[in-house]
Amino acid sequence: MQPTGDRVHRVRGLVAAACMTAFGVAALAGCSGSSGSGDGARNGDIADGGQSTPAAPPGRYRVLPEPCGSVAPDTLKKFVPDADDYAGEATVTFDTDRKAGCKWTGRTGLGNRYLHIDLERVVSYDTSVSDESQATADYDNRAAQAHIPASTAPAGAAASASAASGQPSSEAGSPVAPDIPSPSATATGDTSPRTLDDLGDGAFLDDVLRNQDSGLHRDVTVVFRMANVLVTVELSQWSTDKSVEPPSEQLQLGARQVAAELADQLDE
Repeated sequence: MQPTGDRVHRVRGLVAAACMTAFGVAALAGCSGSSGSGDGARNGDIADGGQSTPAAPPGRYRVLPEPCGSVAPDTLKKFVPDADDYAGEATVTFDTDRKAGCKWTGRTGLGNRYLHIDLERVVSYDTSVSDESQATADYDNRAAQAHIPASTAPAGAAASASAASGQPSSEAGSPVAPDIPSPSATATGDTSPRTLDDLGDGAFLDDVLRNQDSGLHRDVTVVFRMANVLVTVELSQWSTDKSVEPPSEQLQLGARQVAAELADQLDE
C-alpha cells in the first residue's frame, strides 16, 4: 500500500529533524542534497561534467536482404546442379531482420552438393560499443576459430587501393565485390585457410576435407563482414568414392561467387 501525501511529509520531516539533531545545520544541508547527487552519479552527469556520454551509433544496416532470392539462378544451376527446387529452403528464424538464411541441395556424379548461406545483422547491447565494432569483434572470433592467419595488409588497404585505381567503393568504405571472382583466384589449388582482400570489410576462406566412413566430404566456407552484417557461405560436396576428392577449385570459385553476389545485394 502506498503512503499518503501527509504521511510522506511527516517522514521527511522526521528525517530532517534527525539530521539536525545529530549533526547540526551543515549535516542537514548534506541530507537534503543527497538524493540529487545520487541520481546525477547514476546518470553519468557528475562524472563527465554534467553531460551524459553519447551512445555509440547504430549500424549501417537495419534490415537484411531476402536470402533465397539473393543468388542468381544461373549461379545456383552452375554450382548446385540438378537441384529439386532452385527456390531454396529458407532457414527458420525468430526475426528475419536479425538473422536469415537459405539452403539448396544438388547432385553430381560423385555425390550430393550443398549450398547454405547465412546472414546475421549484429546488434550491440552495450551502448558504448557500436554495432559495427561488435560485428568486427564477432568476425575476428570466427577467423580465430578457423585458424585464419592475420592479413599482412593494413586495415582499409583494399579500400584505399580501390580509390586510387578509380574503382567504386561501398558507402561503408569497402570495395564493391565483383559479380564473379577471377578464376585465377582459385586456380592455384591453394586449400590453406586465408584472408580474402576483395570482399567486404574483411573476409576469409576455409577449405576443409574430411575422410569419413561414407566417403570424402569437402566444406568450403567463405565468411565476410560488411559494416554490421556477417555473411557465411558454405559450399560442400560428398564423394562416395574415396579415391576421388571433391573438387576444391570449383567449390572455392562457387563459394566466392555466391559471396560476391550477396555483397552486391547488401550494397544496393
